[in-house]
Amino acid sequence: MRRDYRDWLRSQGYDEGTINTQLSRVARLEAYYGELDGHYDRDHLGSLIEQMAYSVEDQRRSRPNPSKLPFVGNIRNNLASYKSAVLLYRRFRGSGTVVPSPPAPSQPSTAPPLLAVSESWPPRQTEPKSLVPRVGPQTLVDFTLDGRSALEAVIASSQYRTVAQAIASLSLFSHPQTVHQTGGKAIFPAIRNRRRVGQIDEHEGRRVLLDDNQSPTEAFLWANGLNRRGRDTQFNHVYDISLDADAYTALPNICMTPAFIAKLTDTNEQVCRLLRYRSYHLYQWVPSGHIPPERPEEYEALEWAAPLPPVEDVRSMLINAMASKPKNRTVRAARELGWLFG
Repeated sequence: MRRDYRDWLRSQGYDEGTINTQLSRVARLEAYYGELDGHYDRDHLGSLIEQMAYSVEDQRRSRPNPSKLPFVGNIRNNLASYKSAVLLYRRFRGSGTVVPSPPAPSQPSTAPPLLAVSESWPPRQTEPKSLVPRVGPQTLVDFTLDGRSALEAVIASSQYRTVAQAIASLSLFSHPQTVHQTGGKAIFPAIRNRRRVGQIDEHEGRRVLLDDNQSPTEAFLWANGLNRRGRDTQFNHVYDISLDADAYTALPNICMTPAFIAKLTDTNEQVCRLLRYRSYHLYQWVPSGHIPPERPEEYEALEWAAPLPPVEDVRSMLINAMASKPKNRTVRAARELGWLFG
C-alpha cells in the first residue's frame, strides 16, 4: 500500500474514521494476498476483485467463501466491504496523483476552559466544529452544548469509528425469508395518532387502529419469535410515513437499534439514506408512491450486521403470540379489524 493513500483519502473528503477503516481493510487484504500495488501493476486488481464476488444466489445456496479472507458472519456483506476497499484503492492508483502530507496542526491548549461573567452563554459555536483536547473527560460544555457532536466523539473513540458504521453494526432487520412470507405488507391495520391511542377510526376509506409505536414494535417482535425487546432498545421506522396503514407495521419498514442512536434514524439524513437502502437491499421493498433509493457511496464499505434468523412459519408464530395476549391492544384491534393473516 502506498504511503500517500491516507492523504489521497483525505483529499477526497473522507472522515478519519472511514480512512482508518479503509487502511485497515487494505492491510488485511495484503496480509492474505500480498501488496495491492503488485496486483494493480499486473491486471489493475481485476483478478482480486473477481475473488470478492458473492451474489445473492451464492448466499441463498450457502456457497463457501471464495476468497482467502476468513470471516465470521455474513459472507456476502463482508466480501462486499472488501471489494469496495479494492475498488477504492484502484481508483486511487488510477488517479495518478500524489498528495503531499499536510503540515502538522499546532497543538491547542489543554487547559480547561474558563467562563468569565462577561462571556456569552451558551458558548458561541465556530464552523467547522472542533473537539478540543482537554485534561480529563470532555463535558457537554466542550461540545458547545451540542449532543450530536458529543455522540459522534464517543463513537469515534469506539470500535465503530463513525456514526455510519455504528448504525450498520447495531441495526437489526428481519430476515428476508421472514419478510417474504408477509409479502412486505402491513401486519396490522394501524397508523400513528398519539392523542387518540387505542381508538379505532376511519382513515382514507378504511378502519384502522390509532396507535403509538406499540403495534409496529409488536409486529416486529412477534413475527421474529422474540418474547422481549431487550433493555434500552427502540424500534424505528425506515420511512417516516406514520399515516400510511400499508407501511406502518410492515416488517421491511421497521428496524431495531439501541436507544442511544435511535434518534439518528429520524434526524440524520445520512443515517436515513443508509437504512432505506439497507431495507431495499434486503427486501427490494419501497412504500407505495416511493421510488427505489440510490445506493449511498459508503454503503458497501460498511460491515452490516446480519439480519435476525429466518422464521420458518411467520403466520403460526404471530397466531401463537397473539393467543397468549387476549387483552393486548393490538390483538383486540386485530380481532375487530382483521389483520394480515386473519
